[in-house]
Amino acid sequence: MSVRQVEIVVTNNIVEHYEARSYPDEQRDKKGFYALYRVPVYDILVNGIDDKGNPNSMKFMAPRFMPYFNNPKTPTHYATKNWVNAGLSSGRTIIISKYKMDYEVQNRYSPGRGAIVLHKAFYIHAGPADLLNYGFGSAGCIEIIGNFEDFKKTIATLSGDMTGTPDDAIQRLVNAKKLIVKIEEAKVPNIKKALTRKVHD
Repeated sequence: MSVRQVEIVVTNNIVEHYEARSYPDEQRDKKGFYALYRVPVYDILVNGIDDKGNPNSMKFMAPRFMPYFNNPKTPTHYATKNWVNAGLSSGRTIIISKYKMDYEVQNRYSPGRGAIVLHKAFYIHAGPADLLNYGFGSAGCIEIIGNFEDFKKTIATLSGDMTGTPDDAIQRLVNAKKLIVKIEEAKVPNIKKALTRKVHD
């Protein structure tokens, strides 16, 4: 059975804001408090054709740009040091060539598994359960807010081949070069100046 093409559109339309922590260094002070930054949240669309041949589009949302800080005094494995407003800002269309089925979120616990590889270490993967679940961070990945399984099931359904799991369907799309991500050009926000508060776990 052939799969239908599915397109994910990472839009430049801001719909909400989210409080994120810096990553990989949380910038904790001596009392254990870490900073939160206000980052914009954008519409993410999943477009395709349903079983009746009708165009279908479902909305999700995610931050595109996140506060990245790799302390040069205690650097991690990441090559980039110091502060960066991390994320993909230029417009581009990507034919996805890799899906990491077993990927787990690195910065906080999330039950969501899987990552759509956009470019090098920039992925689409699971994010916070909702906007109130503050404190997620990333090095510029697009972290889907809400139930990541719903996001994957939407892709699988629009592919027209629901054999096996949603992960299986996404892998078939990737193999067939029919999972397309369109990234709209967006202005990079000045996250470093968007400090909202400090919190403690």
